[in-house]
Amino acid sequence: MATSCSVMALVAAIVCITWQCASSFQFPSAVQSDRLRPLIQPTNDEPISSRRQLLSDVIGGLIASTAIVANPHVSSATVVSKPISSNVPSYNTPEREALLQALSNKSSDEIVSKAIQNLIPLNPMRSKSSAKYATELNGEWKLIWYNKSDFSPLLKLPSPFRPDSYQYFGSIAEEEVGTGRVAQGLTGGVLSALGPNKELWLSSGAVAKESDPSILEIYPPFRLQLGDKPGSSAAKQTIVESQSDADFRAVNARTTEAQMAPKNEYEQLYLEDIGSGSLRISVVARGDPVIVGNMFVHQKL
Repeated sequence: MATSCSVMALVAAIVCITWQCASSFQFPSAVQSDRLRPLIQPTNDEPISSRRQLLSDVIGGLIASTAIVANPHVSSATVVSKPISSNVPSYNTPEREALLQALSNKSSDEIVSKAIQNLIPLNPMRSKSSAKYATELNGEWKLIWYNKSDFSPLLKLPSPFRPDSYQYFGSIAEEEVGTGRVAQGLTGGVLSALGPNKELWLSSGAVAKESDPSILEIYPPFRLQLGDKPGSSAAKQTIVESQSDADFRAVNARTTEAQMAPKNEYEQLYLEDIGSGSLRISVVARGDPVIVGNMFVHQKL
């Protein structure tokens, strides 16, 4: 019984937003909303059974992957990947080196957090131009560290079960999820059960705040999709699409108060401009109270 509960906890992040899929399940009324589009939207010639089959494949694959861990130990470390080697910027500082060293050593969150706070005041991005921010954000970024253990249940898994997490901005996001959108992707680890090149995509609209281009205002529609890694021509299959912040938060079992909170704002606190290897420190500055304060360190690939 303990093993079964642990396994299901690992896939809760997926299951909690797929409650509306199959009519054979009984779902909490709080997440039944006509404003949410059905899980796995079929084309005209796609039978509804294929939607349920995909849900079965997603959940079944995750359970099969995690079931081999008799009593999985959830890692408390939030350094999820080591930094890649890269060119050293002309403005390299002891504070930057201290953060890289802490991340490479997978140091405690206390040490990493202190290094981050020492580096943020040295942010090299001084421009107030939205075009400049768009240029430097453009590309693929890998998650290295995050500060809240509840950010993602899947990222709390130990290696080799923990998937890699990426963010996509600009041209790569436009190609994968559409114009004016940003995306996050999870791939590898337990998700390898879905296929060697499969990736879970969560995307949303994003617009730089007029008064401060370091802040992205996050807009619906929100889409969770199953697809391939970037660069594939294969169409993604939509698992959930929500047309409002409130609906998307309801699907994620947020309280009524959280559902009514303002739109999310995502602030870049430190952003480098050296291309591959650039470091970026960001935070959810406003919005859903469950994730406000979440801080991240990403590195550009």
